[in-house]
Amino acid sequence: MQNYSVKLSFFPVILLLILLAAGQGCASKRLSKQGQKLENAGMYEMAAENYLRSFNANRKNIEAATGLRRNAQRTLDVKANSVNQAYLSGNDRETVYTYLGAMAYNQRIKAVGIELSMPAQATSYYEEAKPRFLDSSFEEARLLLDEENFRQAESIFMEIKKIDPSYQDVSQYMRISQSEPLYRQGVEELRTGLSRKAYDTFSNLLNNLGPYKDAKELRDDALENGLLSIAISDFGNSSGNNNAHTTFKSLIAADIIKQGNPFIRIVDDRNMDAFLREQEMASRLGSEMKIGRLMAAKALLTGNLQTFTTQEGRLQRTERKAYLREVINTEHPVTKEKSTSTAYHKVTYFEYHKENKATGSFQYQLSSTETGAVLLSGIINLSPSDKVHYAVFEGNTENLVPGHWEFSNKTSPKDIIQDEAVHVKNLQTMFNARKEIKSPAALRTDLTNEIASAVSRAVNAYNPEL
Repeated sequence: MQNYSVKLSFFPVILLLILLAAGQGCASKRLSKQGQKLENAGMYEMAAENYLRSFNANRKNIEAATGLRRNAQRTLDVKANSVNQAYLSGNDRETVYTYLGAMAYNQRIKAVGIELSMPAQATSYYEEAKPRFLDSSFEEARLLLDEENFRQAESIFMEIKKIDPSYQDVSQYMRISQSEPLYRQGVEELRTGLSRKAYDTFSNLLNNLGPYKDAKELRDDALENGLLSIAISDFGNSSGNNNAHTTFKSLIAADIIKQGNPFIRIVDDRNMDAFLREQEMASRLGSEMKIGRLMAAKALLTGNLQTFTTQEGRLQRTERKAYLREVINTEHPVTKEKSTSTAYHKVTYFEYHKENKATGSFQYQLSSTETGAVLLSGIINLSPSDKVHYAVFEGNTENLVPGHWEFSNKTSPKDIIQDEAVHVKNLQTMFNARKEIKSPAALRTDLTNEIASAVSRAVNAYNPEL
């Protein structure tokens, strides 16, 4: 009995397969008939397309296979005749492309297992016209390259390579037509002081096209010229929160390095105090010396923590009214008929709110160590916070229903029971809500990290060329 039931379970699958096969067979026959009508009308290429679709729908359809072979060969013959006409008119380009189109059609039909025969005359004409076309195109592209018309030359070299990838030095010339414009662009950007743009241009050239002339050396020059070495001073603290600023320096330095900007380097600041004293002296005496020569830094990042506070909120508790739903099953003592009723018992639960906050304000400035000019400045104001909002009930919350009641021991016209699904779901969400809140210490850490990250992003985004 068990084996019999297992076999029965396969019947729907088998039936579905039979129906699908029948559907495909009908579609194949319909398309084959359409192909026959088109063939009778002399529309052989369209007929071949219908026979192809018919054959794909049912590879056992002999009529579709023979109709496809017959009409596809006629179509190929027409295309081959177009090759002959192009050749006899002296148009090598049209000869080549018409032949390639005919061969693409031949391969498309061959992909379904139907072999066609390309007329030998068309192939002979193609093989004669192809080298002439490629030679003339190659010479045209080389002249365009000499005239510095790189884009048009590249287009022709790509065309040649598509037809014959091994043709002479087409790959090398195509690479020149692609690389030279980028190389010249980078050289010009480097000459006009746009070192960062030049670096990006040379990187694009090297990464996508490979080594070219002295592009790598020029990219290194661009990087060196555009490099901004930064020293970070000890930050000030006017927030009244002692030691709140001590970790900012290391955090900002680490985050800037993490950004991976090749044009920004954080330098050793162990001689910072001496540097600042020398800078002040040079400024006071009107010295013309380059004050930045005392250290490798081209810029100095300074800052001041203006405000930094944390606040732990008070846990607020509010008593709420609700109903505890009870489903009562009863049985009639005489008829034994069972019935169900619902009772709602008035109860209370507690709702809790709490919010912890942190607030900070940090002023920063990036200045040139050579000129004293302010390169970048700003103020970061952030206020991370965390809050919880949940409910607690000393009992089974699954049967708790929201609502309102006036008196616990008697009914009132103002009593409301909200036993609709949406209201119950909202209440249940309260009982399942998160109860743990981030401590002020955790928010202090978040605030410190967020300020450091904001400053590092601003420094990383600084671009003197914009």
